[in-house]
Amino acid sequence: MQDLLKRYLAGDCTPEERVQVEQWYELLESKKAAINEEELEEDVAEVRTRLVKSFRKDRKLFRYPAVAAAAVLIIISIGTYFQFRHRPSGEVLNANKLLSNAPDIAPGRNIAILQLSDGTEIALDEQANGAIAKAGSNTIYKNANGQLTYVANESKEKEEEALVSNTLKTPRGGQFQLTLPDGSKVWLNAASTLTYKISRTSRERLVELKGEAYFEVARDANRPFKVLSKGQVIEVLGTHFNVSSYDDEPSVKTTLAEGAVKIVETNKHRDVVLEPGQQATLDSGNTLSVAQVDVSDAIAWKNGKLNFNQSDIYAVARQLSRWYNVDVVFKGKASKVRLSGEVYRNTNASKVLEILSFYNLNCRIETDNGVKRIVIE
Repeated sequence: MQDLLKRYLAGDCTPEERVQVEQWYELLESKKAAINEEELEEDVAEVRTRLVKSFRKDRKLFRYPAVAAAAVLIIISIGTYFQFRHRPSGEVLNANKLLSNAPDIAPGRNIAILQLSDGTEIALDEQANGAIAKAGSNTIYKNANGQLTYVANESKEKEEEALVSNTLKTPRGGQFQLTLPDGSKVWLNAASTLTYKISRTSRERLVELKGEAYFEVARDANRPFKVLSKGQVIEVLGTHFNVSSYDDEPSVKTTLAEGAVKIVETNKHRDVVLEPGQQATLDSGNTLSVAQVDVSDAIAWKNGKLNFNQSDIYAVARQLSRWYNVDVVFKGKASKVRLSGEVYRNTNASKVLEILSFYNLNCRIETDNGVKRIVIE
């Protein structure tokens, strides 16, 4: 039942399954105890309040996905029941049709631009799978599921290879995965840019990041791997880590999942070495600090989730703006509530706003001159 309700809310049910869920609500309608609208509103408000307090007080709730999902489903189910309880029974079956007519925003997808060393730009979502270009001694292949791979061609000369660099750019609403010639893998989040040399002969492997990426670096003791981002340089030999380095974020965060990394702050030249489970934060004042964190929070985006961990509404809005390729507008005084939870990234924006509404935020999607935006009051 829980799985079916979850798929119903995500719009993934078959027509038969939708009818089954809607018949459940009709059954609730026919068997409900005598209760007035005011009492039911009070019940829903109490459940919402208890959930929000639990999210703030004890994040262990989210270490048990079934419990968290059940809690969210309970409140959604109560709210849906309340919404439709006064409709004629035949009208309940048209709920999906009513929802589908409302404006919505589709989630991001695998789209990116590859810029070659000569300035040529290739829109990857417009390319068929297979070889799409040459780069030095490598052939570039686009694979299924948004993946780009470099395969060496030994017939090319090494001197030509050393001069080649490429840039992979994702727009708002885009993501892509890259396998470098050395075997290192990079997941590039929305609104991000990665510039990299593709030589296998240089003394170091150097990339430059703007935005967010998750790295699984192939080990090579003779050639360190370096990531240049806003205000810092990350040095590794072979490890897994995430870097969030957006210009519109107040700090740069580097989170280590496996191995070890050294982070050098470029202005004051201070450095730290991270252990797995630690996160380094470089703030706007170039202060570098280290804390123990839950790595799954930092890499949730790579695993297909939007994650909020005691985040303010502005941080949530920035995530929504990047992933749904939409402007977020605030009206009135913004709420100071801290939000915690996870939402799958493959859901439409309306489902995320539905979750935010549990925090008494008035969220909606508006269309102005054909352009959609999210409004939060």
